[in-house]
Amino acid sequence: MNKRNARLLLLSVFIARGTSFLFSKVLLRTMSPVGILAVRFLLAFLILALLFHKRLFHCSFQSLRGGVILGVLYTVCMVFEMFGLRLVDSGVSSLIENMAIVLVPVFAAALAGTLPEKWTMFCAVLAVAGVGFLSLTQKESENGALGILLVILAAVTYAVCIMATETVSRNADPIAIGVVQLGTMGVLSLAGALPTGSLTIPRTALEWSMMLLLVLLCSCFGFAFQPLGQKYLPAEEAAVLTVVNPFTASIMGILIAGESMSTVKFIGYVLILTALVLYHKRPGKES
Repeated sequence: MNKRNARLLLLSVFIARGTSFLFSKVLLRTMSPVGILAVRFLLAFLILALLFHKRLFHCSFQSLRGGVILGVLYTVCMVFEMFGLRLVDSGVSSLIENMAIVLVPVFAAALAGTLPEKWTMFCAVLAVAGVGFLSLTQKESENGALGILLVILAAVTYAVCIMATETVSRNADPIAIGVVQLGTMGVLSLAGALPTGSLTIPRTALEWSMMLLLVLLCSCFGFAFQPLGQKYLPAEEAAVLTVVNPFTASIMGILIAGESMSTVKFIGYVLILTALVLYHKRPGKES
């Protein structure tokens, strides 16, 4: 796969992932966060395990280990995301979580023992200012501040996930990694849901529709094929492409879920999206 096709694949993956915020928001009305994750990722694993069983049987230890590592990291990220999503709008949640775009180069610089580029820091400050404005919109909501904090933690762990995906995808089978990752997420979520008695299944036709979209579109495609795309692209470029995720979630939240758009929230949206776009257009970056 060349870089162009890898970019197109990742764009499709992140658009699919962006739709998950609205679908999850609907299911959270009647299901617990870890219950949704358990059903979602176990079903996705079973489907992909049937489709790619030969690759799983012959996958290397490196692929197996990479899938487990990503599964653990993404489970932490998804738990923060789902509990935060219960308390804030889907568009707000997606925008804050996708600050990972500017967090990745900051973390990469820290690991390398260097300072981030000035342009990166400027974009990071813009994004943080945007989060501040979005936080103001939640001050009257019950536990709104807690929801913002949880989504910020999801953003931090999402940045770690993007960086880890680049590392474990090298010299390994990305499809096997993706399938093992989903299985790990399903098992860990189930382990969290059973002791608390929060494991339930969808009941209505609408709930099953939302769950199947989460399983097929957002998980089987959205999660399993991200390692394949990232195998051919650096983590920073993959992070930039996630800008389509908050666009998708925000548009769906406003047009379909009827989420409100106040002046303060609009300013927050503009600041974060501007930070993401400016980072993508940073000086010295190749087209």
